[in-house]
Amino acid sequence: MRPQVPAQRGYRPMTADLGRETVEAYLRQAIGGDGRAGVRLALDLIDNGVPSSDVIVNLLAAAQREVGERWLANQWTVAEEHLASGVSQKALDAVAHTIEPPAATGFIVVACAEGDWHSLPAQMFAEMLRAQGFTVAFLGASTPADHVADFLSRQRPDALAVSCNLPLFFGGVTRLVDAAHRQDIPVLAGGRALGHRPLRAARLGADAWAPGIGGAVAVLRSWQHQPPRVSAEPTPFKTAAVQLDFSAAEIAGQALESLSVGYPPMASCNQDQLARAEEDLADITRFTAAALLVSDAAVLTEMLDWLRTFLDNRDVPALALNTWLSALAPVIRRTNPAAAQLVLDAIRDEPAVVTPGGRGLRRGRGRPGRAGRRRRRRRRRRSQAASWSGRTGRWRSRRWRGRSQPRGRGRRRAGR
Repeated sequence: MRPQVPAQRGYRPMTADLGRETVEAYLRQAIGGDGRAGVRLALDLIDNGVPSSDVIVNLLAAAQREVGERWLANQWTVAEEHLASGVSQKALDAVAHTIEPPAATGFIVVACAEGDWHSLPAQMFAEMLRAQGFTVAFLGASTPADHVADFLSRQRPDALAVSCNLPLFFGGVTRLVDAAHRQDIPVLAGGRALGHRPLRAARLGADAWAPGIGGAVAVLRSWQHQPPRVSAEPTPFKTAAVQLDFSAAEIAGQALESLSVGYPPMASCNQDQLARAEEDLADITRFTAAALLVSDAAVLTEMLDWLRTFLDNRDVPALALNTWLSALAPVIRRTNPAAAQLVLDAIRDEPAVVTPGGRGLRRGRGRPGRAGRRRRRRRRRRSQAASWSGRTGRWRSRRWRGRSQPRGRGRRRAGR
């Protein structure tokens, strides 16, 4: 164990704001095959008086955010992301061994939502809780709810802290909440997927929400003096949202079939591209279900903004996503009209319009005004009552089927 260096008279510890240069140096060492140097850098900061929590937040967590941004920007591959994350895991373990907390003030269990395998943020949170004087049991990634329930019944902690990094695992949060409440144990929820307000955590049954370590410590210490009342009754679920999530793969397959028939550019996609498109359609459907579950449309729109950036950085026209959404909404509408409306409302700018002959997409011109809103309403009506004709290169109304001529002006012209 490396002892922490106490502050001496005339000694000036390094600033907690480590700066981008330190993060860049750490990442260069991490992906350059010198992971031990990255670990030494973190430990040297602690030896120079930087608090362990600042090293975790301003070096390791900052480095992980940068890794994610570079992968999103298509600057790094999954290989570099895994390599850097592995070094961060080792550095976090090393930093944890330098923490010498005072006498324990409470026993907290930290777990990831069932299904969520992104355990590094939760482990960082657990180690910062230890630095604040808590005894912490970190259960790791995606621990099944029934196993967590058995552990809680034997160990009787003061609280359970649940981390969730993707809205796809909202159901896992609620299963852990219900498991803890059956043992009369309160639950604190946090993580990137729960956003910047307590709404999502409350809808999932949690007793409190915290955006960071400061708020979490305040909540947990207040519970030591006045624990919240918890109910053993299960958290009510929206059945329609659960059914939509369960049917996501089937819905994606039907939407892809519709696109393959009615959207000419899809003909140039190979099997791998079609498989990835189907995965994206299924994920959009599941995020829509998650948005319904917590009554927050931002769950879907935030994911779509991320996906637009992802596609654009890989030379896929971002506005092609609007066409996917327009194909997905009618399929979802068959079972859940409210979810279909969420998808249509998430379409941004002008719709992705196929030029005559299917030669490409016409880009929209920013946020629509009154005319843009009229175009959006027409698009919604069209998606309900029309299909694309590859033969004529036009939209064909389903209301005309079985008629030789359309009604109104078109029939009068045809009679001339």
